[in-house]
Amino acid sequence: MPTALLAAPEKPNIVVFLVDDMGVMDTSVPFLTDDSGQPKRYPLNDYYRTPNMARLAERGIRFNQFCAMSVCSPTRNCIMTGQNAARHRTTNWINPEKNNAGPNGPLDWNWEGLNKQTVTLPGLLRKAGYHTIHVGKGHFGADGFDGAEPLNLGFDTNIAGAAFGAPASYYGEKNYGNGPKK
Repeated sequence: MPTALLAAPEKPNIVVFLVDDMGVMDTSVPFLTDDSGQPKRYPLNDYYRTPNMARLAERGIRFNQFCAMSVCSPTRNCIMTGQNAARHRTTNWINPEKNNAGPNGPLDWNWEGLNKQTVTLPGLLRKAGYHTIHVGKGHFGADGFDGAEPLNLGFDTNIAGAAFGAPASYYGEKNYGNGPKK
């Protein structure tokens, strides 16, 4: 994040909108580009109507130099840390029950996910005076460890985020992620 942006008298609002398993044409916003790098519309972009997403996209920044992972946890942790998957060691989805090495993985690869010491985007934004909110699926760490609770990773508010690949509910008080910070 440019330091000039953080020093500006009026800070811009920042919304990171991450959707798992959405096709590149499953929205009215064209995510595919032509040979010159310009957004290119396809028939399905006209089939799906996502006006709120379109309004956000018109006023936002388009990230077009990135590498998405084949599953959710590595992508999420790359965005959270600014590191590639091999660096933060999340190369597969995080098993909420802690066995992240897999059946044939090396023992030292069985880790708990992101923790309180991890430098994260929401942590940096909080230090810059932003109020950070996480809504939806977390999946940043295994159950029982820091990364299971987004509040431990720099978010001021967490709605439904937890170690699991999906929230229990976005409603009420008994959602995953409403526990105290560890």
